[in-house]
Order: sequence, then structure tokens, then C-alpha cells
Amino acid sequence: MNQLRTLNPFNNVVNTGIANCDLNPLLGTTLEGINLSLGGTFTKAMITLIQLKANGKVIFETTGTNLDLSENFKNYAAADATKLTIDFMDRKARTVNAFQAGAIDLSPGSGITNLRLEVTITGATSPTLSGIAEVSPAIAIPSEEAIRWLIHRRHRNSQTIGAAGTFSLQVPHIDPSGGGSVFKRIMVYSANCTAFKAMREGITEFEVTKAENEWIQKRAGRSPQTNLVVFDPVLDNVMAGRVWDTRPASGVRSAQLYGTFSAGETIAIETEELIPLSMY
Repeated sequence: MNQLRTLNPFNNVVNTGIANCDLNPLLGTTLEGINLSLGGTFTKAMITLIQLKANGKVIFETTGTNLDLSENFKNYAAADATKLTIDFMDRKARTVNAFQAGAIDLSPGSGITNLRLEVTITGATSPTLSGIAEVSPAIAIPSEEAIRWLIHRRHRNSQTIGAAGTFSLQVPHIDPSGGGSVFKRIMVYSANCTAFKAMREGITEFEVTKAENEWIQKRAGRSPQTNLVVFDPVLDNVMAGRVWDTRPASGVRSAQLYGTFSAGETIAIETEELIPLSMY
């Protein structure tokens, strides 16, 4: 980031409704992050959906609460009830390419001609909403050519867990038969998840309890959050050879993530992926 640009004013910032912001003035740059400021009686929990749309396609979606938990897990957020950050890069990655992977290329050659941010507000009182974008010039640097087309996709799904037990989790885009994806992290927002297991090609690659997972993550500098279980294959902040690839093009024909639960509940599953716009 070498530029901070004030976003256009949000439209329709009401107590309950969908506020929206035209991000087209950012076309021609590389979008690395968005910082939102909340005012009035308006908390992060009152943001019940955030969607970033490129050419009308949802490329990033979450809620205010879930985004705040995941950013705090990565230690990318500062404690401030009025600020909410959307990061498209991994700021603690060890290499320049890994650091920049996921930043959204908005140059003329990117194919993105329209960019819009929508924020669903529920139950606020006289809210205000503004934002600042973190951008860099879209410069053609040979070392970046291999990663410039990758976008940080975040998609979500909800799933009802009927009772205690172990269940296959309905992770967006995990199935190779649907094209698969390249996962940096998978977040499970759950109060009752006690363990998880990740498998590819019938081979168990990760199998840990929640307590074991959090202990290992703390050693790596993460900050585990209440009601959040994270499958984090890039825990050492290296992307190459660490991302969890379920694409058939990588030779993967089967992939599953299982969760063990102490009781039934409805959970949310959100992804952090690195894919080109053409895969949407």
C-alpha cells in the first residue's frame, strides 16, 4: 500500500437496509484492503452481510462479526469497536509474492470493469458509514506476473448440525467435481466444534482437536478466537506448497473437511481462497 483513498460516500445508510458504495474510482489500481468506520449506534454485529461484487459477481462475502473474528485471529486488526478492516493480502507472509497474492488487480487488463461494495445493516440507530481504500499502482512487474491475476475470494455457507457427532462440512468450492479451489484458510464459526479432519484422495492430512489446533496456532503467532475454528494450512505464512488445493487440474479427485461437534447447532463456514476471476 502506498496510497490511501477515501471511498465515495455510501448510499442508503439506514437503520435497516443495504448500504452501497461505488468503488469504480479505484479502477486502474491494485486494491489491497478496505477500512470501514462505523458511527452512531452501529456495531459490527449489526452488519449482517458484507458483499464485494466485481462485474456483478460476489467475490467476497462475510458478516461484521465473522470478519472481525478472522482478522483478530490473524492479528491483523487493532482493538476498535468503530473500525472494521477487509484485508485482501496476507500482511505477514514471508515473501513479496505471498504478501501480495489476493490483492485485487483492477488494471485495464484484469477484466474488472465494475466494482461495488454492499453492507447490510440490521437494527442500527442513526448509523454512519465511511471508508478508506488501501491501494497501489497497477504496475507490470515481472516478479508479480504469476500472482497478479489471483483474487482473494471469500465465500460462505451455513449448515445445520443436528446432534453431537462427526459430519462432513459443506465448504464452498471444496468439491473437485465442481472445479475445486485453492484454500488459504477455512473458518468454521461454531460454539460446539471440538475437532476437525481434512482429507484429500482418501488420505487424512490434518486431524486435530480444537485445543491442539489452537495451541499450535498460538505458537505460530495466531490469536484463536471464541466460537471460531480455523483450518489454516498456511500457518507458517508461506503460500507456495502450503495452500490446500482441491482442483482437478492439480490431480485431486476427492476432498473433504469433517468436523466433530459436542452438540447440535447451526454453523457458518467461510473460506479464504486464491483464484482467478475466470473461475467465478
